[in-house]
Amino acid sequence: MTMELSRRGMLGTIAATAFAAPALARAKTGFGAVQTLIESYVTSGKVPGAVVAIVRPGAFRPEYLMAGKAAFGADSKGGGAPVSPDTLWRIYSMTKPVTAMAVMQQVAAGRLALDMPISAVMPEFANMRVLVDPAKGLESRPAAGPITVRHLLTHTAGLTYTIVGNGPLEKEYRRLGLFPGSATSGTQPGDGKVPNLQGFVAGLASLPLYGEPGKSWRYSVALDLAGGMLERLTGKSFDAVLDEQLFRPLGMANTGFQVRPGQLPKLSSNYAWVKPDLTPLNAPVLIDGPLRSDWIGPPKLLAGGAGLLSSARDYARFGQMLLNEGLFEGRQVMPRGVARLATSNLLPVGVFQDGTNGFGAGGRVTLFDTVAKLPEGNAVGTYGWGGAAGTLFQVDRVRQMAVIVMLQYLPQQRFPLGKELQAAINRDVA
Repeated sequence: MTMELSRRGMLGTIAATAFAAPALARAKTGFGAVQTLIESYVTSGKVPGAVVAIVRPGAFRPEYLMAGKAAFGADSKGGGAPVSPDTLWRIYSMTKPVTAMAVMQQVAAGRLALDMPISAVMPEFANMRVLVDPAKGLESRPAAGPITVRHLLTHTAGLTYTIVGNGPLEKEYRRLGLFPGSATSGTQPGDGKVPNLQGFVAGLASLPLYGEPGKSWRYSVALDLAGGMLERLTGKSFDAVLDEQLFRPLGMANTGFQVRPGQLPKLSSNYAWVKPDLTPLNAPVLIDGPLRSDWIGPPKLLAGGAGLLSSARDYARFGQMLLNEGLFEGRQVMPRGVARLATSNLLPVGVFQDGTNGFGAGGRVTLFDTVAKLPEGNAVGTYGWGGAAGTLFQVDRVRQMAVIVMLQYLPQQRFPLGKELQAAINRDVA
């Protein structure tokens, strides 16, 4: 759920943003605690604005909770309008569930299977090797088993990320340009250029794995590789695959890998609360906005792990489809059984995420109900994931609701929004 801060760059050259707490007009809502929470994030200056979308089963009738603007005052030009359901946000790792569902649609069509080796589609992964000691060097031995589709969907493929370590293998990722996303600002001397998606696939295939496939959970570029697999499987570009399988059927007209013509006024601004060395800042710093953005123009890499822009309205459509078990406005976008399977625990036997959680297709799955024990507890079976800039998403089948939160601040760990949001939801639906 975190991303490398250099992905956004510019921290060293931009002055701290000045802002004042705006006056907020409260809308009537059944989610008063959630509304109060997002208002507090705005009035305390943590973010300039936020949008929450909540959907229930059935027809698409989202409830929106909103506060603030798309940018702080000093950055108002081009992005300072009040937030709306159609404001564009960088969703970073909330791209992963989207990519994963596109893979599951191919599983439903019989073109993939969860336990199919990915080498059936990408032969260069047929004879992978595994590091002997990830901390010491690149010495490797043959992998005991193949990487499967299931492994890609659940971060158990044995891959890694430049944002979760800085060992010998992660340094090789950097050398080959295998970063989360396609921005080049903030790269370090010796870092390679970001390749296109099939170049990304080739780079990964040329390196050993961090660990044995299927043996442990490690956050990784697995969903980026899954996007490359979809390209190879379909013979279409990854963005065309998503458009055909999900965005057009769901009416997600504002979701994509770049700001489209006419969309720039909708783009929010993104801010960092830390320096490049992760030292905390007392005030946020602008790192990406309508006047200068990594999302203006075609991306080099169609990053299935972190590359999408979306709006609260669009992602709510995606959440509605999953809550409805694949059905959206009378159209079965995914078969019911496959949609349920995708949001259930798909981890190999004996593997957990964060010690106790399960993991479905691109998102965490709560295995044990903790609502009664913790103010921020989750209902059993809750599926969801978040993004580096604080965005959050979950489908809660027990309470029969999907919740999407859109705002922008980096890093995601700077504020405890996830726990605070869940506690607010629990108060509102108690």
